[in-house]
Amino acid sequence: MLNIAYANNTTVLPKLTRLVDAMSVHDSHFVVPIFTMKNNSATPRSRLPLDIYALFGVRLVVSAGSFVGPFLTMMLTMKLGYDEARAGVFMSIVSILSALGLVVGGKLGDKFNRPRVLRTLQATTALAYIACGLMGFTAATPFVIAFAMGVLNGTWPIINAIVADVAPADQRKESFSLLYWGNNIGFSIGPLIAGLLFTAAPRVLFFGNAVVLLAAAGIVTMFVRGAETPETASEAAAPTGTETVAVGMGASSTWSVFKANPVLMLYAAGSILTAFVYNQHTFALPIFLKDALGTEAGPKAYGIVMMTNGLTVVVLTALVVLVSRRLRSLSAVALSSAFYAVGFGSYWFVGGLHVAVLATVVWTIGEILGSTNGNAFIAERSPPAFRSRINSAVSFCYIAGNALAPLAAGPIARTYGSASIWPFVAVCALASAAFMFGVDRLDKNASRRQG
Repeated sequence: MLNIAYANNTTVLPKLTRLVDAMSVHDSHFVVPIFTMKNNSATPRSRLPLDIYALFGVRLVVSAGSFVGPFLTMMLTMKLGYDEARAGVFMSIVSILSALGLVVGGKLGDKFNRPRVLRTLQATTALAYIACGLMGFTAATPFVIAFAMGVLNGTWPIINAIVADVAPADQRKESFSLLYWGNNIGFSIGPLIAGLLFTAAPRVLFFGNAVVLLAAAGIVTMFVRGAETPETASEAAAPTGTETVAVGMGASSTWSVFKANPVLMLYAAGSILTAFVYNQHTFALPIFLKDALGTEAGPKAYGIVMMTNGLTVVVLTALVVLVSRRLRSLSAVALSSAFYAVGFGSYWFVGGLHVAVLATVVWTIGEILGSTNGNAFIAERSPPAFRSRINSAVSFCYIAGNALAPLAAGPIARTYGSASIWPFVAVCALASAAFMFGVDRLDKNASRRQG
């Protein structure tokens, strides 16, 4: 719960709350703040907890300085001489370490004070990137990067758990949407800067990433308190009557939570294929743009495409959230995969930057739908004492999909050319959409039987 003395000592974040609260969409029947899914009242909702606005700042800062991760594939192939297949294997190793980071981060987040663990992991990642900057591009550098990315991945389930802890149940979707929005405000800036630095001053990428992570750790230290105990979280985020009560409240292990909620288990399994599709923007896309546009224009084009991704989220999140607010969470997740099929499949037709940008806008709409509704669905179904671990378990499935993405795309690109990846990815996205629609139907039927 929010500490009153702590809240009174803040000066910067209240300005942010007023700014976000002012950004609302009105009609004659209800008021929908930009990150509110639903409100049947004639008056606006109360503000979100201060922790949420602080975490918004953390996500914004970290993504604005996310210089290393998005360009790791290009570092391997253009700076260190890896071919596509070898780079794919290494990216899969990174995914495995990231999965380990998720598991460890989730366990630590449920065992110790979550904000304290969060800032420790952020500072550790910063130190690893500083070491990379000092080393330069040596044979050992990719492995230090892999370690850093694994540690940083341990922060994501903790952030999601803090949001679920402190946000009232009827404001979780808007809370996750706000963090997602902040992430992409930063991401609309970061890759463009990184694309320029990659050619002009590549070692600065490491130092810049380290600085923003230390800044994020400072924000967490000053402004994020979280919930003191799982019981406090349960009380703070108690359902108001319209939300799904988490199944497995008396569970003794992570597995027992999934066993008590088979829909959550199916969602996690389906996330593997969803992540396989989505992660092609970090591996297949930079290789494809390098092949299509050249070694000089390719990195800059990739920076522009990723900036387009971030700007699309910033501009369209409110509209997508408003239009999709009546959809069930799983229906929206399924629809997101349909947008992936169209967007990623359209790269097959790319002959220049303009088509690539338009294709990116399409799959980014899918990203908005999937991210905001997926996190809300997990929060609805997770008991407070297991939130970090459930988030890390589902994220582990995403990491599994991430690991498979380069393993499949690398050999395809080497054998048939990088453009041939996109029809295969489009088919996988359609399969993911069909699976998630099936899970949603199963969940809907189960709810009717219980009702």
